[in-house]
Amino acid sequence: MKAREMKPRNRIGFTIVELMMVVAIIAIMVGIAFPRLDLTRFRTDAAARLVRTLLMAANRNAITRQSNVIVSFDSVYSRLRIVQDYNNNDTLNTQDWTQFRKIEDGAVFRTPTMNGLSGTSVTIPWDGAGVRTVSSMPSVVFRRDGSASTDFTIYLTIRANVPTDWRAVSVVANTGKTDMFRYSGTAWVRMNQ
Repeated sequence: MKAREMKPRNRIGFTIVELMMVVAIIAIMVGIAFPRLDLTRFRTDAAARLVRTLLMAANRNAITRQSNVIVSFDSVYSRLRIVQDYNNNDTLNTQDWTQFRKIEDGAVFRTPTMNGLSGTSVTIPWDGAGVRTVSSMPSVVFRRDGSASTDFTIYLTIRANVPTDWRAVSVVANTGKTDMFRYSGTAWVRMNQ
């Protein structure tokens, strides 16, 4: 009798050993990459984007409805108060529409530990020569013509002790244009919107 010839079989699929090797390689790669992923930076960016978006919406709303919009910054509760000032008197009245918007969890308006956007020392969480106080909160007023009441910058962070976690949102008085900035560790850098 002839010895049986062994024919290679056509395999379909993977063996359990091959699958385990792939899972082990993926686990090692995740273990290396995950500690380098800084989710706080993304949360801080989200908070700054929300503040910028609300300021831009207030500016558009003032133009569209032809009435001033007051945006106030509540540093105690980390939120913005948006007021549709129907009679354009720059104060909060009972007939004015009011809305509060909380910023990202953990984000706070805080005095920066470094110089502000203007390059000078900042002693409060906001910066601007003509910042108004409306109902005991610092505020910027967007006018019906698209301008703002003052050049204004608000500073926020999630981790105050980490310099690269600082963000700033600024408003230009003449145009009501808003910009976002992040602190690189040495200077303020405009963020891509």
